[in-house]
Amino acid sequence: MTETLPEQLARLPVQVSLRLGEGTDSFIRRLAQANHLKPSYLRGCLVGPPDYGRGKRPRAERLAAVTGRRQEVLERVLADLVRQKRARPAPDKPKRRVTASADKPALFAAIRRDVQAGEQSVRKLAARHCVSPYMVRQALASPTPPPRKERAAIQGRAKGRVGSAIDVILDEYAATHAGQLPTVGLVWERLLDEHDASVSYGTVHRYMSSHPLRNPDTLTRNPERSAGNYLAAIQQTFHANVLQHYQVLLTAVRREPARHGLDGSFSSMTAFLLGLDAGSSWSMLTGFQEWLVVRLGRGHDLTWPLLVRHLTPGGWTHLLTKQADAAAVITLHRLLRDFFTLRERPDGLARIFLDYQSWMITQDWYQLEAAETAHGN
Repeated sequence: MTETLPEQLARLPVQVSLRLGEGTDSFIRRLAQANHLKPSYLRGCLVGPPDYGRGKRPRAERLAAVTGRRQEVLERVLADLVRQKRARPAPDKPKRRVTASADKPALFAAIRRDVQAGEQSVRKLAARHCVSPYMVRQALASPTPPPRKERAAIQGRAKGRVGSAIDVILDEYAATHAGQLPTVGLVWERLLDEHDASVSYGTVHRYMSSHPLRNPDTLTRNPERSAGNYLAAIQQTFHANVLQHYQVLLTAVRREPARHGLDGSFSSMTAFLLGLDAGSSWSMLTGFQEWLVVRLGRGHDLTWPLLVRHLTPGGWTHLLTKQADAAAVITLHRLLRDFFTLRERPDGLARIFLDYQSWMITQDWYQLEAAETAHGN
């Protein structure tokens, strides 16, 4: 394509106002909605060939063509339309090196030799060996390097903001496509079009690459954790790794129900879960009914399959249509995931029953039964 292509783009009939400092994706989303276009479609047009959108930055000249505004105005108003160049460090400033653990004993020995030779300034020692003053002080304190500290996994703000939305998209797609998973591009487009999310293609790709639906083995990577209180130790009669095994199995069933002899309906999935629960001496779903009652706010006299039906979007329906059945299956798997996440905590089961007890004592029927019992005694 030639460079004159932006001039061939038609100006959109409806324009939106500019907001100083607004992100490019946010502006494109407002512009698309005002013209009854999908944000992902308009963004792809603004990126242009050969990529058309996914993971690429919209081109300023194409955005200027469809808005009728000058390119320099858009670049000045939209915060991230033009990639900012990073400032290069001064050429005379030495770069600090990253020292591997295996090289630290030799480094510490060299620093200590310099001190014995008469050098006492921590700043000069740090500049000579291209390390931080903190590492110089470590070398002076002991010839043996301390072990590296374990760092917690970093979770970006975008991942925490759109993670639940991605889970919903994966659940709905798997339930309606025989356990198949959508592509990263499809999930990214749905986030833009249906959830008004400004998220990079790379963030969606990283989230999905480690998602249990795509890699069920990730559910078993956590080390076994023992119960942290007496109630949990009494109620949870099988180890955490067994609970994780059931999660892996349920994930596989959700992806490919036919391979496990199921037709994917809510009734077949309920029967399958009841069988698994019976095989675990009724320990797998311990606390599930109580947990659902607290979420629903009623229904202490209902079984968990009925509670799930009440928690399905749209509420209880007497006859399950095909659409309502699919929604019930999606809700069941989502509730099971949240329930197992809580159960894996050391005090998870104890917290479930404490919450259930706190809910019960606020109910009128419980107060009446307690009063009748006290009067009878």
